[in-house]
Amino acid sequence: MYRSLRTLRKARAILPLEQEPASSVLPPTVTVVVPARNEEGVLDNCLRGIRAQTYGSARGPDEADPALRVVVVDDGSTDGTGEIAGRHAAEDPRVRVVRSEGPPPGWSGKVHAMHVGVEAAGEPEAGEWLMFVDADTVLEPELLAKLLGTAERADADLVSTPGGPPSRHSASWPVLMPAGLQMIGENADPRGKGSKAFAIGHCILMRRSHYEKIGGWAALSGRRNEDIAIATTVRDHGGVTRVVEGLSYATTSGMDPFRQGWDSFRKSFVAGTNGSLPLLLGIGLGQVSLSLASPAVLAAGIRGRSPTMIALGSVGWVAQSVTHARTARVMHAGAWLAPVAPFTNAVFGGVMLHGAVEVARGATSWKGRAARF
Repeated sequence: MYRSLRTLRKARAILPLEQEPASSVLPPTVTVVVPARNEEGVLDNCLRGIRAQTYGSARGPDEADPALRVVVVDDGSTDGTGEIAGRHAAEDPRVRVVRSEGPPPGWSGKVHAMHVGVEAAGEPEAGEWLMFVDADTVLEPELLAKLLGTAERADADLVSTPGGPPSRHSASWPVLMPAGLQMIGENADPRGKGSKAFAIGHCILMRRSHYEKIGGWAALSGRRNEDIAIATTVRDHGGVTRVVEGLSYATTSGMDPFRQGWDSFRKSFVAGTNGSLPLLLGIGLGQVSLSLASPAVLAAGIRGRSPTMIALGSVGWVAQSVTHARTARVMHAGAWLAPVAPFTNAVFGGVMLHGAVEVARGATSWKGRAARF
């Protein structure tokens, strides 16, 4: 019951995406960095969405000093990623492609690719913003302008939004996403409060001045839960961070099919626990036990004809269902599984237990590229 109430409170703290920034004679530069490793299946749509942004369009894509510029980091790809990025660069002078051969020792892959992208952008400009977009995320044309307006309204130094599901998505969204959001939210706050600040790596927009202040990605070189890490570091250095509800303006295919969504969550939680077998086992078993407690109490009450146990089990079941429905709506995941929330929550416990099995086997998959969510 307490977990459900806390999740509902945090869900209400997510900022709505409402308005564009106040008009400016010279809009600030926004540098978009797209890390891409073997993303030939999704990169084209990602870059089309970025190039179509309405922000800065008054200065035009052909201006010598555009308000929007894009750096695509071909991170050691062995497929057609580089060719796709190169085609976009040939079509649009705002797009630049840089090649990286992968991270040096001590760096995680995605963090190093984003570091390379910022370095390629050159020296910081006054008022500049940085935007980090996953290659499997597609932005609607108005998103950047609205994110800037939301950051301006909230006086925030870092805002992020998750991507919503594509039109044809797998069961990972209604089954895994509500419980996943709840568990991440229990350890990080969308308002930047508590021990960790919440951010989602699909799309992060931050002031470059704060990026430089914290030492950039170099200060987080080995981190694999890089989104929460950078938001927490910005917060700890006096910045304001917020999560924004921009799912109507961004979609991600990174959770599909179901196995990919499962693995994405697994890698995120293994990274978040630093590969701790006791933590993964404890969290996984705790998630399964707490989730199934309400149905178990209700069943015991019915068998023993105990009104008290029936009431307790029913209240716990309803609380989980309401929380599932709310988090599913936040993530545009569909709330139709809310009535069986105790069981979908228990299924999510299997994600952590799978992570524990991989760690116990000595698997190194979690040490590779960071999970996207």
